[in-house]
Amino acid sequence: MRVRGWIAACFGLLLAGCGAEIFALNYTSFVDPAYRARPLAARTVLVMAPTLGLAKRQLAEQAMAAVLRESGLAAVTGLEVFPPTRGTPTNQEVASELRTRGLDGALILWTTSERVVTTRGYRTVTDTELQTMRINGHPQTIRVERQRQVPYTTETPTAAYAASFMVPAGPTIWTAEATFTGPTFDAFATAAGTGAIAKAQQDGVVAAPVPQQPAPVAPRAGQGGGLVLPGLN
Repeated sequence: MRVRGWIAACFGLLLAGCGAEIFALNYTSFVDPAYRARPLAARTVLVMAPTLGLAKRQLAEQAMAAVLRESGLAAVTGLEVFPPTRGTPTNQEVASELRTRGLDGALILWTTSERVVTTRGYRTVTDTELQTMRINGHPQTIRVERQRQVPYTTETPTAAYAASFMVPAGPTIWTAEATFTGPTFDAFATAAGTGAIAKAQQDGVVAAPVPQQPAPVAPRAGQGGGLVLPGLN
């Protein structure tokens, strides 16, 4: 069953992409037992998708960084730290960079499979035609409907993504995965990235969004900005 909503049972996702809906089915995760009682709640995060290919990597990393910054947290993209011209970094290199930059951890995203699901079947088509016939000696126009079965074929891109969270000491403390169906493979990169951040926040690995403080209201022209004391009018 497709679950519509940002965070729901099984963490189902409904996202907009390329003018069509993207569904993430059964987004599941696992938190290392050592971090369940005392969640990490990372506030400075390195977001990486080094194996997605340049186009999808840019989409995913920018989407993840945007979600974190909109949540009031700090984010650094992997493209800034590990440029694609220098190859894919090792876990040791990632952990070392986290310590050097004073970051709380790295959220790493990658794809485990991509395929096109082909569905074939038959659908009912109704043909309508107007016919003239004589009824009780008078010409009458009637509408005649005929139904027929026609074959159809649909091709739906499907991709499986996985994500993990690494701390500066080196170990992975969180992992998650999801399967996406939707219009294009490129659209999944953004959905997978934002979904991974949301799930990590739900699990307490990444800090929850910081409530936005309302902006102070400036006094209108002609009004003083001092305190108004009762009885002193």
